[in-house]
Amino acid sequence: MHTYKYTILKSSFIIMLGLFLYACKQSTEDPKLIADKYWQHLQSGNTSEAEKLISTNSKRAFANHNNRIASIAQLNNSDAKTIVSTTITTINPKTQFSYTETFNTILVLQQGKWRVDVNESQIPPALSAPEEELQQLAEELSESMQDNIESIDEAMNEGMQLLNEALRDGSKEMGDSLLHMMNELNSKMHESIDMMKERRQRQTQPSQNQPDPKQGEGII
Repeated sequence: MHTYKYTILKSSFIIMLGLFLYACKQSTEDPKLIADKYWQHLQSGNTSEAEKLISTNSKRAFANHNNRIASIAQLNNSDAKTIVSTTITTINPKTQFSYTETFNTILVLQQGKWRVDVNESQIPPALSAPEEELQQLAEELSESMQDNIESIDEAMNEGMQLLNEALRDGSKEMGDSLLHMMNELNSKMHESIDMMKERRQRQTQPSQNQPDPKQGEGII
């Protein structure tokens, strides 16, 4: 007799515990998630799944709504759209030139899933930008100037000598004025060339602080 009562109490406790856990599970549902699922089911035409998410007192209104929609037109999936701002940065591995482009990506809701609409999305420009070509041209010009510093320096000296000789043969007053101006220009140009020489020497000079691997220096 005691065993029978214990079994009944145990069964009742298990049933009550199950109902309690079910109620807790129901209360933890996210309302926004339910709303999103409801509209996604309607967009995809899955009215049977959408009906499972409505309240009991709105089933008649839901049926009337479906009949009215069916008699007029079907829901259009393309009406549900979203715009995502997309940024792509392209880096040239040879020149390390980076080019950033920002454009819009259009997505449409189809059968409950977001898909990219290529027809309405902007197409980013080609990877080779005019800015990259200008930078490459500037780098090539700089390298050419570095390689021809000595010849430029010699040509300037020869030009100054020829100019001095020509000015000696002309008017002294005009010659002194032009000579002073050309000397200043020559001085500025020599300063620029000296700076370029020093920069090139620093770039080509090996590091003196680096330990000699043959002598084992710098090894811990």
